[in-house]
Amino acid sequence: MRLMLSLDTLKDFDYGKVDAAFRKELANAVRDLVDRPGEKKKREVVLQVELVPRVEQQGDVVEADVEFVVWSRIPKRRTATRPTAVTKQGQLVFNDLAPDNPNQATVDER
Repeated sequence: MRLMLSLDTLKDFDYGKVDAAFRKELANAVRDLVDRPGEKKKREVVLQVELVPRVEQQGDVVEADVEFVVWSRIPKRRTATRPTAVTKQGQLVFNDLAPDNPNQATVDER
């Protein structure tokens, strides 16, 4: 059936793939809200429509290629900054029992 492309008919476009992609990105953003309620930065879900005309020899546009790009932007997850020691071999060393001091000797060392 021929349908006019609109927000109402997106669920039918390309066998529902646009709708499914949007729902997935929206669910990711909502899950992040629940997981990190203290993160006050906004989450974004974007439904981008890209149109490319198909032009006949006379210059008339009779068709268009349509592509949807669905994506989300969620604040980055950051850990606390912790010091590490740097060896002469170029390795980073940390102490799991003393996270603030990589050179601290702990009771588990012999």
